[in-house]
This record gives sequence, C-alpha cells and structure tokens, in this order.
Amino acid sequence: MALHLADLGVRPVRVDLAKLPEHGFAVRTGGGRPARVLLGTSDGMVDPATCVAAWWRRPRAVAPPQREPSPPSTARAFGAAAGVPQDDDARTRRLSDAEWTAALAGMVRVVRGTWVNDPGCEELARRKLAQLEAAREVGLPVPRTLVTNDPALARRFVAACRRGAIAKSLSSTADGGYTRAVRSRDEWLRDRLRVGPAILQERVEGIDVRVTVVGDAIFAMSVDARHGSSPDDVRSCWDEIVASARPERLPEDLVRRVLALHRRLGLRFGAVDLRRRRGGEYAFLEVNPSGQWMHAEDATGHPIGATLARLLACGAAGASSRTSPAPGASPRRVPPRHTGRATASVTNATGTARPPQNAPSPPRTSPAPGSAPVQARVGLR
Repeated sequence: MALHLADLGVRPVRVDLAKLPEHGFAVRTGGGRPARVLLGTSDGMVDPATCVAAWWRRPRAVAPPQREPSPPSTARAFGAAAGVPQDDDARTRRLSDAEWTAALAGMVRVVRGTWVNDPGCEELARRKLAQLEAAREVGLPVPRTLVTNDPALARRFVAACRRGAIAKSLSSTADGGYTRAVRSRDEWLRDRLRVGPAILQERVEGIDVRVTVVGDAIFAMSVDARHGSSPDDVRSCWDEIVASARPERLPEDLVRRVLALHRRLGLRFGAVDLRRRRGGEYAFLEVNPSGQWMHAEDATGHPIGATLARLLACGAAGASSRTSPAPGASPRRVPPRHTGRATASVTNATGTARPPQNAPSPPRTSPAPGSAPVQARVGLR
C-alpha cells in the first residue's frame, strides 16, 4: 500500500494506537476554537488536520508501558478511601483501559474527514447479526440462520436443514475457529454452546465468491473449495484451492445490492463473502469490513491495492470503477482524480480536514499499512 500511495505522491504516516502511551496523545479544545488533535508516531506528533483520509486498518489495543507498582498515593487519588479494593495495579490497569478507550472513541468523532472505514460504522458492521439483517433489507438472499445457546433448539434447527448445516462464531477472533459442518447428533455442539451463542446456518452448496468493495469499485473472485480439505471455509485450505481462483463478473442487480449493503452499513471498504449455487443464484454469507485482499489480487490480477490507494488519496472519487472485469479480461484501471484537498491517510487513527478555500494544500501525508482498528483478526478474513 505504501508503494501505491507513493505513486500518487502521498506520504504514509503510521499511527500505531498500541504505542500512543509511548508516542503521545493530545486534544486541545475550548476557548472558542475547534478541537485540535495530535497523535504520536515514531517520527513525532502528527496533526490529522493535515491529512485528507484516514485508513482505519485493524488497530491494536492500547498497551500502556510497564510501570512500577502504584504508590499508596495512587490508591488515595483514585478513591480507595471510598471502599474500592486495594489491588492498586489491577485498578490502575482498569482505569488505564477505560481512559484510553474513552479518549480514542471521542477522538475518532472529533477528527473529521474521509475515513476508510469510519470506526463507528466498522464496529457496527462487524456485528454479524446486524450485517445479516442489513443484507436481507437490501434484498441479498440470506440462508436460514439461527443464533442460539440452546442445545435443544440448535439440534432441531440443524436436523431441519436437509442439505446440511454449518456452525461459526459470532465474533471474528482466532479462538472462534473456522466455519465447520455440524450434525444434530454432534456432541461438540452442546459444549460449544455452553461457551456462548453461535451461528447455525443452512449449508449452501456451490462456489465461493469473494467480493472486495473499494468505494464504488467491485472486484469479485470465485474459488472452488468443494474438493478441498475444508469445503466450508476457504481460509483453512487456501493453498489447496488457489489454482481454481478466477475473476467473477457479477450480475448488475447483485452489484447494486452489494453496494447498497455497504451504504447501509456506512462502509467505504469491505470484503463480502457469497456462495454461487449450481443454478447461478447467489447467497450472502457475511461481510468483513477490514477483510484481507492481497490474496485475491494475487490470484486474479484485480487492481485492488491501487484502487484503495486512490480512494485514500482522493476521497470517494478515487474509486469509480463499478464492477470487476469479465473473466479473462485485463482489470480496468481508473486514472486518479485529484481534488482541491490535500491527500493523506493515517492508518489506524486519524482523520482529514478540508483546507480553506484557495489556501495552500497542507503536506501530503497518509498512513502506511501495519497500523490497525481496535481488534485484530487473523487468516484470510
């Protein structure tokens, strides 16, 4: 991504949220003036107002530096006299977590400009129940689904799925594991539901289709996992099936619905997983607001990275190609469109501001890959 941005004359600035305690953080407000945010980087403080875009890309949680055990004065300062337990280190850590969470949640609302993606929208879009309902509302076919922690209800649902069923986690953590087939008599299902609710869904037989959306540009790839070792989750058998990957041309009506889903969720970037049935119908599985895309670019030649760089460099005008090329055709490259705004994006946390009319453009800066939004994900999500 840094190379694509460099081609556009944009200098990436990386802001690593995990290192803000070390690098520094400040917001000045009041006195009749708008808020000014300063975020620390390895090269010094950066003002997001000098940036035109923020790439909110899988940020790491803030990790305050290791400290010596809190002195007694800390306990007095934070209310131990009011009956708070005397475990100073644990309480200080809880306070640190709460204060950084509040500071960063407020900061992303104060920093205005183009976000890819807006952190609030991305947090909502990560909720699978919300995205399934949003997909249904825009007309995308959603397989029959049950989210429950009730083993009896789960067994009845799975038994009623004549073509089989799958189970997957509601959260997108490594501990949730891969999507897997499930039968009503499987003993592991009861144990899994004791941990918490899970998604149970009727199994859709067919070809997997990964649709990467960048602004209004659509890049679709099909891959056949049916003969791989894990036909229900391409992430676990990608090396086995990558040779089957092909560019996919989506029907115009499906393109409109996928873009409508992104608008409803407030996303500028996302990776939508579909499955194409034998008869050509598509079923919606999920959307990952910060999904991986380099494997799809490598397999198809789609210019996903270059298009994303233009989106960051030029705002929403940077991605104007509506659909992916037909199978076998060369990917269509959209020339960059330059606006009167300064170009910059900061990976993980920063924003953009519109320069005053006719004012000189601020320095071109933009976040490099590697920083990331508040929970990391793993694998080819």
